Amino acid sequence: MTNEIFLSYSSKDKDYAERVINYIEDNGYDCFIASRDISGGNHYAKNIVNVISACKLVILIASSNSNESEHVLNEIDICVEKKKKIIPLFIEDFDICDEFRYYLGRSQRVVVHDGDMEEVLPRLLDSVKQEYPKTVSQNQVGEVEEPAENKETNKISKTVFEYDHNRGIMINPEDRMRNISFRQDTLLNLMGGIYESIKDATDEENANAVYYQCGYEGGSNFGARLNSKLSQENLSLEEKLSKWCEFDSTVGWGKFKSNIVVNEDKGTLEGTISINECFMVDKKKNRRICSYIKGYCTGVIGSLLGDIEVELTCQTCPIKNKFKSECVSGIALKMEE
Repeated sequence: MTNEIFLSYSSKDKDYAERVINYIEDNGYDCFIASRDISGGNHYAKNIVNVISACKLVILIASSNSNESEHVLNEIDICVEKKKKIIPLFIEDFDICDEFRYYLGRSQRVVVHDGDMEEVLPRLLDSVKQEYPKTVSQNQVGEVEEPAENKETNKISKTVFEYDHNRGIMINPEDRMRNISFRQDTLLNLMGGIYESIKDATDEENANAVYYQCGYEGGSNFGARLNSKLSQENLSLEEKLSKWCEFDSTVGWGKFKSNIVVNEDKGTLEGTISINECFMVDKKKNRRICSYIKGYCTGVIGSLLGDIEVELTCQTCPIKNKFKSECVSGIALKMEE
């Protein structure tokens, strides 16, 4: 943890502080909160001074409690001495002490109205971004880190989406488009019901073809946008595929992994794409709605490779073998007929 943001607060306002920290960290910033980040044997005052010296920004939980706290006043004094930008979050109305009035007189305040923290947190984040803008990489937001040896492997990822208060919706910050989340069983029932209707009206082959084409169109569009975004980074084709897997592993589709080797000189491509716990696998009812994800992957890979046609062949299928949780598809260039 780099402790980019230091949080100053009274211990009596710990609940507010934890809500602020959780929200700010869920949006890609590293924070320091004394109750969590100072271990019992360390010298408290020395740690606080060191953290404030190294941090980029300070958030103050301003309240009647912090107004009367010697620890908070000492921290703010150090912040001013170190010339750190302070964003005061006023969680209540109170008579400001002279020290606060002096230190915070010209600071841009964020004020909680009627105790509505949910309303104010996006505005607080906007203030943080204005004072300390940074590009949040995928391994800071949304990536499930590969665990180090001898450590617990059950890591929980942070979301890559954020709440747009003005619109009242969750969005993808990359393109400001709406994100809608479903439980997996809800989505399977929705997609499965449509699949069964197409199959009953025509046949299973046609149902698979429809779902494959829908996935392919979506994958091609996403691959084209991702390719445009990565065009300035001078990445190899394998690196582009890895970036795609990093992104899609954060949005609930499953854990994507690319093991594809591209030889541009020989004009060959081979390898596999695997998805652990793919959301589009309907083990319970054995519906082949996973043809959608097959089309999606084909479209993304083709776009990232420069509109080259590829073909995916199922190698490991959780529907055929319910002891398996991973979908594995072999990938090769599609041969002209």
